[in-house]
Formats: sequence, structure tokens, C-alpha cells
Amino acid sequence: MPWPRTAPRYPSAAETTWNALAAPHDPAPAFDPDTLATLPPPARRLLGRALPAGTPLVSIVELHMSGEMRLGKRWLPFTAEQILRAGVGFVWRAVVGGRIVRFVGADIMSPDLALMEFRVHGVVPVVRASGPHVTRSAAGRLAAETATWLPQALTPQMGAAWTPLDDQRATVTLGAGNETVDVNIDVDTDGRLVSVGLQRWNGSRKPPGLERFGGEFARDFVTSDGVRIGSRCRVGWGWGTPSWPQGMFFRADVTAVDRPGPTGPGDESTAIDRSEH
Repeated sequence: MPWPRTAPRYPSAAETTWNALAAPHDPAPAFDPDTLATLPPPARRLLGRALPAGTPLVSIVELHMSGEMRLGKRWLPFTAEQILRAGVGFVWRAVVGGRIVRFVGADIMSPDLALMEFRVHGVVPVVRASGPHVTRSAAGRLAAETATWLPQALTPQMGAAWTPLDDQRATVTLGAGNETVDVNIDVDTDGRLVSVGLQRWNGSRKPPGLERFGGEFARDFVTSDGVRIGSRCRVGWGWGTPSWPQGMFFRADVTAVDRPGPTGPGDESTAIDRSEH
């Protein structure tokens, strides 16, 4: 999906990074289910359900989503589009709020930049953050969202390494920028993604440090080529602890997926909305 000609006033770095992440890439290998044989049982169930045989193992996904974000004590509606490239970075461009108070901006991660920038109505700056804490936190986010929305990157064919935990959970180790991140994945008996969790850097805590972070998923979203990803999510800090209800700040549904094809940006596959419980 190319950058929209009539986009709201997102940060200029968002467009530059989006186009760089969407740059043409090598043809993707086809998924071979036989390569799952040595994985932990939860990983075999998850990937066997998420990826039809022969699915191109692309490293990029483009998403549309809508939901609510918590700012202070208020939950505000949002719509957003995101591009994610496994191991490299993402751009999440969003409009939060309504006509009276609306925040326009983006969260950005690339090999050269990690930035969060939002403006009231796209004009008056309200948030602009960058630096090492933002970079390290963005790496954890990239790994968690790769595990959620790009199951192709979790396959042995793409170099993912898995460690068993128990019959329902396993850990996948993913590269994310200059970091290596362990993501714990919970899978039900049918192979549906239940939750992801990790230790993610939180630069806002005092002192800054790693904190439990994660999310749960009530539905699958099924793309037009049959790939299943997590949707109907609730995400936040304090995952798996008593502080989770206070740390949760994001609730959303995936509404569409555009997958860049082998010829690069513009060869789009728009998902069929077959979300399932």
C-alpha cells in the first residue's frame, strides 16, 4: 500500500520510513509444513493452523485496525494503519480521538530511528520522544507484533528459534533491530493464538527497566490467502500480574490486511473479514 496522497499530517519521518520498509524484496520461499516436525507442540499447532501449505513466507505485513486507546483515565477511539517488517522496523500511523480533540501522529522504528510523535489536529505538538529508551522499547514492540501479525516470520524456514515451556506455551526468539527478544506464546489446543508476553523495556518507569508486557486475543483475523493472525486484542504493561487491569492501554481489532506481493509495494491482497471467535 503506497503512502496516501491525501494523508493527515503525519510526521515526515513516517512517510520516509514507510516507503523504506515497503521497498521491493526478494521472492519469498513457500511454506513447507514438514519443517514444523521438530518444533515444540504449541508452535506446531500455531503455525500449522495459521499458515496454509505453500503460503509465501513474506517478511512484511500491512495492517488496518481500529479500537480504543487509554490516555490518562479516558479511552479514546482510534483508527490506524501499520507496516511491519520482521526484524527491521514498523510505522504505526494513527488518528486518535474525535472531531473536537484529535491527535494525529505515528510510532516509528527503523534501523536509523525510533520516534513517537503526535500533534493536536496534526498541528500543535503534544508528544515527541526519541532516544535510547524509545529505541529499546520499540524493539520489544516489534518482536511482540511480529509474533502476533506475521506468523510467516515464526517458521524455521525464516530462522525463528523455539524453546518449549509446556503443552500450551513456547518461547520464540526473534531479532528486532539490534536486540534479540524472547516472546512467550500461549496457544490453545486447536492452535489458536491466545496471548503473547515478554519482558519489554519501559523508559517511563523509575528507574527505567524491563517490565512484563503482553496482550490477549479473542479472535483470529483470516486474510484472503488463508493466513490467520491475532485480533480482538487487549494489550498493556503488567502482563500476568495484578497490575494488568491498570496497565492495559490498547484495545483493537484488525480490520484489513494488505500484503505486498513479490513485485513490491502496490501488489496488494486485501483481507476478507472472516474474524472468528
